[in-house]
Amino acid sequence: NAMAFLLRNVVIALLLRCPSAFLTQPPKIVRTPITLRRRHVAVKAGPEVLGDAWQSYLGALEAYPLVTKMATATVIIGAGDAAAQAIEAQKGEGGVSAARVARWAFFGFILQAPWNHYYQNALEWAIPSTPSPWTLTTAGKVAVDQFVQAPIFTALIFLFFALLEGRGAGAGVDQIRRELPATLAKNWLIFIPATFVNLGLVPLQFRVLFINVVFFFWVIVLSLLINETA
Repeated sequence: NAMAFLLRNVVIALLLRCPSAFLTQPPKIVRTPITLRRRHVAVKAGPEVLGDAWQSYLGALEAYPLVTKMATATVIIGAGDAAAQAIEAQKGEGGVSAARVARWAFFGFILQAPWNHYYQNALEWAIPSTPSPWTLTTAGKVAVDQFVQAPIFTALIFLFFALLEGRGAGAGVDQIRRELPATLAKNWLIFIPATFVNLGLVPLQFRVLFINVVFFFWVIVLSLLINETA
């Protein structure tokens, strides 16, 4: 009895001193659920991709105008020759020659783009554009471009490829003598209206790009002609 009485007094004393230790429930452990989030990768539509590419081109054109025009001409002119070879392949005249595409791409890089970059700037400096394209000024610039510049540049193209292909300068001069008049007649059918649009309506910084796009189709004609001669 004495032992029971002692134990009862000890329990009562503990309850009076620390009641929370015996009467409250132990704290609950709150488990935070782990959620796995999927990362959504935005896939841009075609127009958005083209828009981004155009903005990148504009930035490069402003920062590095000549280099950007050279790179653009390399791609476009090389693609023009590839198209010409595809036409030849349909006629059963062999497959696509990577070396020939490379020669035309090199022409675009080293001659086409630098020539037109400096020529267009010089022409605009000598004969500034007028607010309206329908003027004698535009007509005069077209005449200079097609009846002075075009014969010189076309002759340079014949000579350039004669040297690049190892045929020699004499072969290039002979080709100029034989084929320049007929080539210019075809050139004028394409480039007189195209040049009027370019010089009258296109801003100066985009004129070489416009020429390159038109030149894509002209390269098909020139490539077929030069390759036939070679």
